[in-house]
Amino acid sequence: MLKKWITLLLSTLLFLAACHAPTYNQAQANVADVKIKAAAARVKSDNDAKTRSALLVKPGMYVDTTPINIAKQPAWLKNHIIIRGDQLPFSYYSRTIASGAGKVLTKYQVGLDPAVAITVNYSGSIKGALDLIATKTGYVYSVYGRQIYWQAFVTRTFDVAFMPGGSDYMMGRASGGGSSSGNNGASGNVSNYVSSDYSSSEYSNLSGKLSIWDDIQSTIKELLSPDGKATVSQATTTVTVRDKPTNVELIGQFIKNLNTKLSKQVLVKIQILEVDLNNDYNWGIDWQLIAKGFHGSPFVVNANYGTPITISKLLATNPISTTTPLPPAIGTNNGQNPGGLTIPSYTILFNALTQQGKTSVVSQPRVVCLNNQVSVVRVVNSVGYVASVQNTSLAGAGTAPTSTVTSQITPGTIVTGLTLYILPKIMGQKVYLQVNADISVNNGITPFTTGGSTVQLPNITEKHFNQRSMIFSGDTLILSGFRQLSNQANAAQFLNAQALGGKGSQQDNSETIILITPIILDGTA
Repeated sequence: MLKKWITLLLSTLLFLAACHAPTYNQAQANVADVKIKAAAARVKSDNDAKTRSALLVKPGMYVDTTPINIAKQPAWLKNHIIIRGDQLPFSYYSRTIASGAGKVLTKYQVGLDPAVAITVNYSGSIKGALDLIATKTGYVYSVYGRQIYWQAFVTRTFDVAFMPGGSDYMMGRASGGGSSSGNNGASGNVSNYVSSDYSSSEYSNLSGKLSIWDDIQSTIKELLSPDGKATVSQATTTVTVRDKPTNVELIGQFIKNLNTKLSKQVLVKIQILEVDLNNDYNWGIDWQLIAKGFHGSPFVVNANYGTPITISKLLATNPISTTTPLPPAIGTNNGQNPGGLTIPSYTILFNALTQQGKTSVVSQPRVVCLNNQVSVVRVVNSVGYVASVQNTSLAGAGTAPTSTVTSQITPGTIVTGLTLYILPKIMGQKVYLQVNADISVNNGITPFTTGGSTVQLPNITEKHFNQRSMIFSGDTLILSGFRQLSNQANAAQFLNAQALGGKGSQQDNSETIILITPIILDGTA
């Protein structure tokens, strides 16, 4: 009889396993397929963001696409003329050239001084003579049929690559202990809740105003001639200049250079990693093992005093400071995957950190920042709770001593997550970063009962940092050292008898690592 029950039980288990095996295998295959596609898409995104080669080779016949002017110039501009004079007025040369061209009319702009004295000794075409006296006087001319129009002042309008108006910003901890950035606040906010500590009087912040219009106005004022005028319009983001041609050309070059700087963009990739360390790493992450894990890959870990700072690409000329051969990167094939594509540096770091504890990706946002403009990355979660309860007794109507009790509940909101403010400054292939980050975690809500009313007390863990760094485009900035150590002791009872229960303790040792990778994008916005 026992053998029959065993046979029936084994048959049932085999039947159930056979029923669930296809579904389970399909789910596992779908998960693996998604992981492969996500890794391939991220590698493609990283390769697309790389700096393009300065030399572009296109097979086929060469075709010159330089635009040419097909407007036909008057034939009299090619007539030969000889003109000489020593410190004679400009009007003399202009009339002499016009007479050499035949019936050609000469006109002057209002405000042009025809008595400017210059010296000319020229033999050649009429066009060459016009160009020569234009260079000597600083005037410009235009030819319309059989008419020459001379101008001492020209008017041009330039577009400025900046938004109308300006914005104030502050990054860091403000005076009074409140951490803030911009006008959006910081993560870890708890409404209807105020706290303070001994460091509330200490603060560090960077504040300023992102507006270039006053700077443009003052700079153009220095570039104008005494007779020049300029109007800066914030509504249309333009600058209109009326001045001598040389001054207008100088201002145009200044605005062109300014637009090039303002239009530069940088892609900032951010990875927030949480590492639950094993018991063997109670003192924190062993970065020496991490550095060894990068050996054999296309990257190198740069460190000062044993603390890693950045991860950069390994150049062929960079010497490897080791005398003993090290194994290849953990979980990599010399930095290459089977398809031949380069594995990103954060993937190698993630695999190396996994050897020291359970590593998880908390968040990995991306943002495109303009040069000298503040960008915000905000990934938060809002949770409501009961902040306070107010009971009010109201006397009832009638002769009996009756009363009515009303309760007024005031809700609160806990906002936790990541708030990151980034201010990049691009200079060549270097990116200067002003980074302010607030990371907060909701550790639960504890109920508290007093006077017959129950309120909820939020428990929040916050991490703040505010710093400036310089990093090359494509390198990864490592921000580490945000450790959190928690100890828990619990006692379990059975049937209200402690002797029938047990006691236990748990220690959680985790560290938060923030990776910031700026990549300067090709071209301008």
